[in-house]
Amino acid sequence: MISADAITATLPVDDGEVAIRLRGVANRFGDHTIHEGLDLDVLRGETVGVVGGSGTGKSVLLRAIIGLRAPSSGSVRVLGLDPWSADPREVATLRGRWGVMFQDGALFSALTVRENVMVPLKEQTDMGPCLLREIADLKISMAGLPASAGDLLPSELSGGMRKRAALARALALDPEILFLDEPTAGLDPITAGRFDALVNELKSTLGLTVYLITHDLDTLRDACDRIIVLADRRVTAAGPLDYVREHAEGWLADYFRGPRGRAALG
Repeated sequence: MISADAITATLPVDDGEVAIRLRGVANRFGDHTIHEGLDLDVLRGETVGVVGGSGTGKSVLLRAIIGLRAPSSGSVRVLGLDPWSADPREVATLRGRWGVMFQDGALFSALTVRENVMVPLKEQTDMGPCLLREIADLKISMAGLPASAGDLLPSELSGGMRKRAALARALALDPEILFLDEPTAGLDPITAGRFDALVNELKSTLGLTVYLITHDLDTLRDACDRIIVLADRRVTAAGPLDYVREHAEGWLADYFRGPRGRAALG
């Protein structure tokens, strides 16, 4: 793996450059430790792809960052605030500054696409019905869906359309940070490639910071500025794809140099 010194050397000094900063984070379930002494920085305006083998706690770490499960120890700061210790009003405001696309979309099955997108708007704003509908339709369009999709239920959508509907909901509040959990999982290569291109376009247009969990090597290549590798309960590698790939050992080497890695990365 890349040495701890090499990882530390890539971390920025200026806190103003950092969108997400974790220091000494531990996550435990009873006697089982998922993370221990984990440090991580995500810079404003970059897309990071978080990878790791099964059981390395990629989704657990995401939940700690977005305030769904408190870390056992350590500090978490997002846009300069700790979601676990800040004033509740500040935390409520902070949650409006990020959008989350959960694994498999996690859409409300009894609501239409438009109604799903309107949920965070209703929770965080006092907009009237007409404006809520207009903004929801705008976000649906931004996610690459036709206007007619707004009236459909999740069960009436293809897998790719469900992903885009979940993305539209994540964009509802004009977030500064976009969290994506396995956004291309289960999609065919063409649909996955289009989704990666959409994420790149939205990041460029909206100035987003994107935190992306993925196993998709094509996504790492096409959509990510840096790769963050979780192993041995911590971040064991961090840097541009070519750098991480060049220094890969063990599981990471198998990941990049196996048949799928050679096909995707050449």
